[in-house]
Amino acid sequence: MKIKNIHAREILDSRGIPTISTEIELWSGDKGVSEVPSGSSTGKTEVFELRDNDPSRHNGNGVLKAVETINGKIKELVVDKEFTSQKEFDDLLNSTDGTELKSNLGGNTILSCSMAFARAVTNSLGLNLYEYLAMIYWDKEYKESNFKLPTPMVLVMEGGKHGNWATDIQEYMIVPNMDKFKSFSEAFKSSTEVFHNIHDVLNERGYSVGLGLEGGYAPKELTGNEEAFEIIMKGIEKAGFKVGDDFKFALDLASSEFFNEESEKYILKSEKKELSTEEWIALQKEWYKKYPIYSIEDPLNQDDWSGWTSLTEELGKDLVIIGDDLLTTNVKRIQNGIDTKAMNSVLIKLNQIGSVTETLDAIRISTDNGLSSVISHRSGETNDDFIADLVIATPADFCKFGAPSRGERLVKYNRLLEIEEILKR
Repeated sequence: MKIKNIHAREILDSRGIPTISTEIELWSGDKGVSEVPSGSSTGKTEVFELRDNDPSRHNGNGVLKAVETINGKIKELVVDKEFTSQKEFDDLLNSTDGTELKSNLGGNTILSCSMAFARAVTNSLGLNLYEYLAMIYWDKEYKESNFKLPTPMVLVMEGGKHGNWATDIQEYMIVPNMDKFKSFSEAFKSSTEVFHNIHDVLNERGYSVGLGLEGGYAPKELTGNEEAFEIIMKGIEKAGFKVGDDFKFALDLASSEFFNEESEKYILKSEKKELSTEEWIALQKEWYKKYPIYSIEDPLNQDDWSGWTSLTEELGKDLVIIGDDLLTTNVKRIQNGIDTKAMNSVLIKLNQIGSVTETLDAIRISTDNGLSSVISHRSGETNDDFIADLVIATPADFCKFGAPSRGERLVKYNRLLEIEEILKR
């Protein structure tokens, strides 16, 4: 595939913060456009996000430097060049950057080009994006029977950085029992019904029904982390479903966000508690006994490898334990997690690692070692639905796209509904 032109511009994400949109045009006339996401709660080892740091524009969050890099240096690098694969394109940008965390060109810069190239090639071949990505992932084992819809982890309430600290727990999600609902569309419909009934429960209590960054309810009136569980259970029952039977909980604890490195304590603002690692684990265990919890994400600080290993050894048979900040979609870190048995599931975020090829590699090493994968959005999202196709293209078991509200979340769920219909034909 030969590139005719590449052009980037600054746009705004779902938080009103700048991000990059890039268009690549091939000599065939086919084009591909990408819009990259950005996170609020980020791991230390995520790739570098190139921003302007000019306080006179967007509080320093502008991305004109990244746009200029694409429209200048990268354009000179790729225009009129023939590429035979996604890997060849991504490798060229990565080698040009020359750093592990993409601190020269920027992970957001490289990813926007990588995604745009994938879409342009997909369009030139007359394929769906999930078919193109699957051909790369599966290679000679590619077949349509590999395509399957994921189990959705549907956000309903949120706190932490995403929800103005309404709770210390960053995300409360519901996980439908797919043996009960049979299809993705049925499971998602039922999840939205629970979501709307939670609205009514909050309303009845006189609580606010404002939304957090990812579309979940974030009422400041909550008395602590446990009240959110109770409200969600009432919402499930009010919608006509059974707690623990039809729906279980998935939690993103995002523990690094309230871990104080100096005191080595977990600071729970909503409960006015300072807990040691042992006390924080003990509190979690109380929740896991009391409520039907299916999975937990980032239950400990991202640097506490030995703590993760101990926790997974103790609870891994009963819970899906997902590494996010611990792993940052990085093959080396995932391999370390495998070697130390620190988790049994991996969260996958394109912009943590910064290219399509490396993201597919992260899913592959996870799957090959018996770990499940969760394809995830970010708090700062766009209307790009790339990750919906990514979850279909790979053996990833779960999708985590946010609440069934806000357009930048729904565009991804709606794409899965569309793909489900295509696969049934």
